[in-house]
Amino acid sequence: MSFTKAEKDLHLPLSRVKTIMKSSPEVDAVGPEPLYLVTKVTELFVIDLAKRAYKNTKGNMLEYKHIAEVVQEDDTLDFLREIMPRKITVRQYKELMARKAARGDRSDDESSEESSEGESSEESSSGVEIIE
Repeated sequence: MSFTKAEKDLHLPLSRVKTIMKSSPEVDAVGPEPLYLVTKVTELFVIDLAKRAYKNTKGNMLEYKHIAEVVQEDDTLDFLREIMPRKITVRQYKELMARKAARGDRSDDESSEESSEGESSEESSSGVEIIE
């Protein structure tokens, strides 16, 4: 690969990005130019997401909840919503389910899921991750 100098400008490993790109069934081979561009664009995307999330922090620590909040609020990041749901506690989840039950929005499937999930940290169908 002739991108040795350009590779030094990157922070993500080209081999990992290439593996991810080749995992798509439509991709047979990945040339050096597209690999470099996809890697660089991915880095810029991650930097932008981190900067936007950092604006919502109080202090110097960037946490998952800050990034998840940006993802949930920005419609252009809709493709990440299932990957990065807001985290809620088990208590908040139970209160949410109780409110849904009071409104009559609840189906039999959801009630069986709640009883099986109870205190787990599984993702719920409402786009939130439950934490203990």
